[in-house]
Amino acid sequence: MIYALVRLYATPDVAAKAYALLEEYELSKEENFINMVTPATATTVDGLAAAIRDGGRVLASDAKIYAQSVAAGNSLVSLHPPFGSGRIYEELLDELNPVESPVVDEIEKPVWDDAAPFSSGFGFPVISKPNNYLFMGLPAIAKSGATTSSFLGLGELTNPHLSVFGTPQISRNPGPFSGLFRLPLLK
Repeated sequence: MIYALVRLYATPDVAAKAYALLEEYELSKEENFINMVTPATATTVDGLAAAIRDGGRVLASDAKIYAQSVAAGNSLVSLHPPFGSGRIYEELLDELNPVESPVVDEIEKPVWDDAAPFSSGFGFPVISKPNNYLFMGLPAIAKSGATTSSFLGLGELTNPHLSVFGTPQISRNPGPFSGLFRLPLLK
């Protein structure tokens, strides 16, 4: 798991039970950064934040928020579960009824739009006027009145039966691409 799994409990006894459950699963304390912080761990909020951050590899910004909750009397258990097993440990720790986390979960749920599956899959914004845009929101016609084709010296695309390069889609010319760029034909 790329982020720390953190749970707050109302009492140190419940946090100790959660910590013991994790030990029963034979997780390495060093590899998985298993950490328990109680109000008795440090006397200041900064000391608690340092214990949470350093012992459990929790983000510093989140550790400060968790430290305030621990200073108010809650106890914290954190770990980095092995890859692919995060859900198992979430359910295990949630069985002991943790208190609500003060940290807002920043991981957004993906939004799926059946009308735009490509954009939804890659997280691209959906183009609202597809006829006016060519690619990634770029206008098909420049605002100065000239198109990219005319700037490059290529033929303007005026006939729908022509391809992007201004050559017919069906051609009897053996090398339309080579002829367009004045390249010699390979023999």
